[in-house]
Amino acid sequence: MQINQAIATYDRAAVDYDAIMRRYWHIEREPLIASLQLQPGQTVLDAAVGTGLNLPAYPQGVHVVGVDLSHKMLDEARKKNVSADITFKVSDLCNLDFPDNNFDAAASGFTLCVVDYPVRALEEILRVTKPGALIAIIDYCKSRDPEIVKWQELISDAASQLGFPTDKIKWNALMDYEELIYNSKLTIEVLIDNRIESPNPFSCGCQFLLKNSKA
Repeated sequence: MQINQAIATYDRAAVDYDAIMRRYWHIEREPLIASLQLQPGQTVLDAAVGTGLNLPAYPQGVHVVGVDLSHKMLDEARKKNVSADITFKVSDLCNLDFPDNNFDAAASGFTLCVVDYPVRALEEILRVTKPGALIAIIDYCKSRDPEIVKWQELISDAASQLGFPTDKIKWNALMDYEELIYNSKLTIEVLIDNRIESPNPFSCGCQFLLKNSKA
């Protein structure tokens, strides 16, 4: 999905996005953000912050920089009730406008499955976070069950082209975290790899806690 198409899709979905996520892909964000072990004064990147579903989970005293391509998604994020200090910025996750080693930590929620180049996006997250930074990810992903994968293969084209719900959220139904995390040779150490398996091919997910292991 090209950038302009992605922006148009998520601009259209912005006002409905929270309701869609609550219905189909609801998950508590507090444990995800808590896993970053954030301390007052630290700065964290929320990569593709969207409507800001992570934001209420950030603690007071932390500065969060939320980036997204969609102005309308950011407009929804600004409505969230938050304790942390938040800055929003329109930015392409695959070409972040930040210097190297800029952030103490990063979080990504249901993001890498919707970008065209997830390896590049994760490379950028690693570039802008400091050595040793923790990176928390929750996402949709390809199942480890071959029988469920058959169904994911069937819905793959529709999910990426038409979206589900139609023209609201478009994603890669075969998002392969084995390839992204273990076979991409990125400078990461895996601290947590928790797979969320489901007989429903729409509901397979994963939660990772990574450590930026660059020198």
